[in-house]
Amino acid sequence: MLKTLLIFLGILAVGWTASLGATGDDPLVCKSEDELWGGEDIRKFYFCIDGQVIEDWCDQDYYFVNNATFSGCLQASLLNPQCVNLDAAEPDCEGLSARQPQPSASLNKFYLCTNEGAKELSCGQDEAFVNQDGYLGCFTWTMWRMLRNCTDD
Repeated sequence: MLKTLLIFLGILAVGWTASLGATGDDPLVCKSEDELWGGEDIRKFYFCIDGQVIEDWCDQDYYFVNNATFSGCLQASLLNPQCVNLDAAEPDCEGLSARQPQPSASLNKFYLCTNEGAKELSCGQDEAFVNQDGYLGCFTWTMWRMLRNCTDD
């Protein structure tokens, strides 16, 4: 019985992990010749020219949105607050901020306090920083979206 339960839990864990990373969208495949579409990184978007996929990025403090009323780069102040760090500032390195990383205005960066003061560091490629609901660190954009409740739905 225990062996069966362990196998079931293992299969369940593999399926759940696969579902987190699966978007069903391959950015290298042309989705549309006349519309933009976004990537997991909320600053990145794609478009096609003569069947070739072109990757581009929104400017700093702008993020890609594609919904029923707008498609393009939108200023951070107009987005869902869960999806941006509008109130992020360099920490004073006292109290809690001295002991754990703090968010930066750039979603893929964070501050870490050192003997020389606050240093802004970057997450790995295709990762964003989370400090929310007990999660602290750099996560893939897919996981970041789930943790921050920042999805296209």
